[in-house]
Amino acid sequence: MLDAAISGLQHLFSLGPIIGMLVVLPVSLFSGLMPGGVLPITAVILSLVGALDPWVAITAVVFHMSAVYISEPVPAILMGIPGGRAAQATVLDGYPLARQGLAGVALGASYTTCFVGGIFGAIALLLSLPLARDLLRLFGSAEFFLLSLMGVLAVAVVSSGAVVKGMLTGAFGLALAMVGYSPITSDVRAAFGIEYLWDGLPLIPVVVGLFALPEAIDLVVGNQPIATQRIDAVMKEAQRDVFRGMRIALQHPWLMFKSSMIGTFVGALPGLGASAAHWMAYAYARQTEKGARETFGTGDIRGIIAADAANNSCDGGALIPTLMFGIPGSGGMALFLTMLILYGIQPGPAMLSTHLDLTISLVITIVLSNIVVAPIMLFFSPWIVRISAVPPNTLAPIVIAVVTLGAFQASSSMADLVVTGAFGVLGVFMKRYGWPRPSILIAVVLGKILEKYLWLSINTYSWSMLERPQFLIILVLMLLFVGSILWFQRGTFERC
Repeated sequence: MLDAAISGLQHLFSLGPIIGMLVVLPVSLFSGLMPGGVLPITAVILSLVGALDPWVAITAVVFHMSAVYISEPVPAILMGIPGGRAAQATVLDGYPLARQGLAGVALGASYTTCFVGGIFGAIALLLSLPLARDLLRLFGSAEFFLLSLMGVLAVAVVSSGAVVKGMLTGAFGLALAMVGYSPITSDVRAAFGIEYLWDGLPLIPVVVGLFALPEAIDLVVGNQPIATQRIDAVMKEAQRDVFRGMRIALQHPWLMFKSSMIGTFVGALPGLGASAAHWMAYAYARQTEKGARETFGTGDIRGIIAADAANNSCDGGALIPTLMFGIPGSGGMALFLTMLILYGIQPGPAMLSTHLDLTISLVITIVLSNIVVAPIMLFFSPWIVRISAVPPNTLAPIVIAVVTLGAFQASSSMADLVVTGAFGVLGVFMKRYGWPRPSILIAVVLGKILEKYLWLSINTYSWSMLERPQFLIILVLMLLFVGSILWFQRGTFERC
């Protein structure tokens, strides 16, 4: 183990990998700051596999994947625009804080939490390697189905005050997730003869339309900057607000620990990924933190802490099934797995023996990306915060142009802009009449995952899944989770 660690460090801190990480660093920062999308740098590096040393390519990709999501809270907090994976739940409390003139507090807490979550995930990856194979063998498609269903049921949590509307929009989101190829039969569903819809609705145009355009339009119509309160303080006390947010985050170590645990565990389960993890962490925090049921969604800093800790700890967890079983948990991990195979590195037991030095170097790369990127973002946060005080007629056109570019790069098709516009109209309507938009996002993200594991569970286990102890334990926990939500929100049904 010690020899492998020394070998991994020697390779990682040689000239090639360091240059590779420095090259992708500005790309990662820009990708996260761009609302609605991430530049496909992994695909670019994959196309250069034949020309790059494996240590350079592999460490650059892991550094990028870990770093890019650290910068995503900026558009989520300042403009209410969630990214493709990260910062979806961060919007719920981050944007209200920015509207209150407390964007600096939100960013300070977010980056502190991202740093802690990222380090936790890397350490968890290192410690779990000897046990990961045996642990993951306990979970089958039936357990993955229940966990993905629990993520979808978070719609009831994020729809506080409008539970019925949340369930209806969640059902609408599940219907949208069914568009395109079926993951089971490969039949094309609800495409209406439109070839563009064969692969389903692209997530980025949906996100941009539902969240970005309504907020930009709201800025222009309201003729007020994002920070409707404390305008002078935003400009004068930005640095102080960032440090205040850091202190607040550090005052909630137990919340960061619990959320990081959830993120690491769910990230390690193939196919669920970060979206499910941080929605689950947010929902859990809302149900268990004192007074959170009344304050989450209105600008509670604990909502940011829960979401971002889980989101960043997922990076370490997601590498576990990829390295141990060759099962990628996301599109990015699928490309990473392809890169490993092209370099002749076979995932499996060899990652704990022959390639142990590489495995340890990946853990160190995740830690290094957090050590480098989080302080950079904290340093620039006082200047970034000032965006919230920019006049709306100046900011809105820039936001619309940037998010439109982000939507177009999803598949470089004009149809992306049509989808963005259609969901923009829907987003304006939902915002105006109090229909919860995150419910659609959760269902669209997890819909196909839920369908796949439901089909596998029925065809693999049928009713015998009820005889699996691990299935019953998760089922009981899920029923308690849903029951507690309905109990505490029973009064909201009448208001709907």
